[in-house]
Amino acid sequence: MRRYRSLGDLPLGGRRRVVAIGTFDGVHLGHQTIIRRAIELARDRGLPAMALTFEPHPIAVLRPELRTTVLTQPTLKAQVIERLGVDELLVVPFTRAFARIRAERFAEMLVGAPIGAEAVVVGRNFRFGHGGAGTAEMLMQFGRARGLTVEIPEVVTSADGKPISSTRIRRLVATGHVGEVIPLLGRPHSVDGTVVAGDQRGRTIGLPTANLAPAESSAMPGRGVYAGRAVLASGRTAAALNIGFAPTFTAGRARPDLRLEAFLLDWEGEELYGQSARIEFLERLRDERRFESAEALMEQVREDIARTRELASPSPADAAA
Repeated sequence: MRRYRSLGDLPLGGRRRVVAIGTFDGVHLGHQTIIRRAIELARDRGLPAMALTFEPHPIAVLRPELRTTVLTQPTLKAQVIERLGVDELLVVPFTRAFARIRAERFAEMLVGAPIGAEAVVVGRNFRFGHGGAGTAEMLMQFGRARGLTVEIPEVVTSADGKPISSTRIRRLVATGHVGEVIPLLGRPHSVDGTVVAGDQRGRTIGLPTANLAPAESSAMPGRGVYAGRAVLASGRTAAALNIGFAPTFTAGRARPDLRLEAFLLDWEGEELYGQSARIEFLERLRDERRFESAEALMEQVREDIARTRELASPSPADAAA
């Protein structure tokens, strides 16, 4: 997959292509339907398929006071999109200047050089242009006038009949319902970060943990204990996860820091400080709570580890990942 970081990176020369357009935060099943349809059209026409997306998330630029979190940081989003089979990925920097482009001008940019779209696929709620004036229906009208094929796939719903959306998934993650998002994303929700030094307390009680510092904008699950996996350079391993303040040890502190700690089951690998890691969340096990002693905490952790082993056991899908 060729990756372009701006319109200026695209080669000139009048190349035609089929383009799937969207913010694609999470690259959930609805987004995957849009991208896969663009790939189908491209293969039918003998053209390359491109995914066109935006970074940072438009809301982060237009409404920074909302402090919107994202489900997929740029690296993970690109990886998931690439696995779907597109030939090209164009990431357009979303700035205030870009947001001021009129809807009509944006549509013209799609058919002109250097994008040269012969067909585009967008979601039903797709909005574009200054103030979000452009709609998917408006783009279809433009397409009929300019010979641009525009397709809008049906909204993808979950088993309960509700539409799958990034907003819905973000809300489920924030409330700790990480198991419920797996069928909506087609994979576990995950966060990327760097392993950093913690209090070193886990080593003293036989529970060495990796403390992860994720990107500030990452959508983090709510406080609690989770079963999950850690994806490291050397492979994937089951992990019991804690998001919170470690109240057994931080009671009395005025403002303890929220932290993500991962106890890697059976880990005997190298030192991880400074390494990149991806944490996958499989299921919420329990609330975080204060224990009367380190021994009582250890007893509960042993139960958490046993449950994590059950939930994080390898599957055929893991072997293919």
